[in-house]
Amino acid sequence: MGKIQDDINIAFLRKEIFRLAWPAILEMVLHTAVWIFDTAMVGRLNAEDLSAVGLGGQLVYTMTFVFASIGVGTSAMIARFTGAGQQEKVNHVAGQSFLIACVIGLILGVLNYLGAEIFFFYIMRDSEVISMGINYMKIVSVGIVFMIPTLVINSALRGAGNTQLPMISALVANTINIVGDYVLIFGHFGFPRLEVRGAALATTFAQVCGAAITIGYVIWPQSEVKLKTRDIINFDINTFKQIISLSIPASLEEFSYSGSRLISSMWIARLGTLAFAAHQVAVSAESMSFMPGYGFSVAASTLVGQNLGAKREKSAEVSGWEAMKFSLVLMSCVGIVFFLFPQWLMGFFTNIKEVGDLAAACIKIGAFEQPTIAISMTLSGALRGAGDTKGTFLVTTISTWLIRLPLIFMAIFILGKRLEYVWMVTVIQFFLEALLMVLRFWKGQWKNIML
Repeated sequence: MGKIQDDINIAFLRKEIFRLAWPAILEMVLHTAVWIFDTAMVGRLNAEDLSAVGLGGQLVYTMTFVFASIGVGTSAMIARFTGAGQQEKVNHVAGQSFLIACVIGLILGVLNYLGAEIFFFYIMRDSEVISMGINYMKIVSVGIVFMIPTLVINSALRGAGNTQLPMISALVANTINIVGDYVLIFGHFGFPRLEVRGAALATTFAQVCGAAITIGYVIWPQSEVKLKTRDIINFDINTFKQIISLSIPASLEEFSYSGSRLISSMWIARLGTLAFAAHQVAVSAESMSFMPGYGFSVAASTLVGQNLGAKREKSAEVSGWEAMKFSLVLMSCVGIVFFLFPQWLMGFFTNIKEVGDLAAACIKIGAFEQPTIAISMTLSGALRGAGDTKGTFLVTTISTWLIRLPLIFMAIFILGKRLEYVWMVTVIQFFLEALLMVLRFWKGQWKNIML
């Protein structure tokens, strides 16, 4: 009889995992589609345009996602309070997080606008790339002001179990972005041909629209997370400290990951415009594989947090392992596609033969990353849902700063190897990162974290 009950619980958890995961996966599909179409359209211009958008965008979004990681602490707290049935605390955390996000968004937007010239003059030698990259960064910096509050409120909704609204917001915003790219980059339907500036304008307008949808929803009285004026303007130092305490490790983790990618991109830029453009194309294609991992990571984070809030530790643990299994199967299938059809995939992104050939070689190597990325992404989401943001930060710090960057530096500057060897390094990195995540989750110390 006990076994039947366990089977019923597992079946229910699997159903909940899919209920939460599929909108998050679709949301990731939509975000990825924007990057893919953006890269594909700019890739129809020339390698200089592609490098300008790739490098400028990487800096802007690295900084954005680092500081938007306060959404991790927000989601963990809201998941716990939702599981415990404490709605007033849910709303209060959301309001305080929104206030923090607005302040950070404004500061970061100004810094990116003012720092664009310094960044490109320091990194690049190609004057054409420098000029276009500066213009791109200055325009998209306006969108950061709206993007960070949107990301944080979306995280709050996911913690409460609503993954559908973030998906709808992404659907509208990213559709606007893609259409805007098409008409403004190439000058269709009577619009001027703006090329790189057109891509930046489309992105910024789309982010404003996404913010309007997400923030408009949480003002609605029927929302799972209600954004109330009193919870925003009445600053609560204790809640602020708790959000920051959970979020700082997550921000440092994002900085560790995204910052290392930015550093490695700067090193790859030293290999030449062709190598950098090929790397950007391959990374854009690789981003497709993150969709299942992201979706099941969100599901694991929400269910682990809510089950811990409801004092169901065993259900929380099973949720993490089950989500990981589904993610592993789906991402492995994507890896098979990468290995068997790399040239076909790269043909979608660029018609520059030299860029496409080199990118195809890289993505074929990247196929071997997929199973370990699935494990790492999903279990890190489960750990964050439990509030173990310090543990995931520790793991990514080891894999990034002690494995990834030293090996890439050796490959490029000491051994003088080509771009393909950089991608071989990432295969090693993600294997070791996945192993460490499994050990961290298996030990179960996250079950004792109090929020």
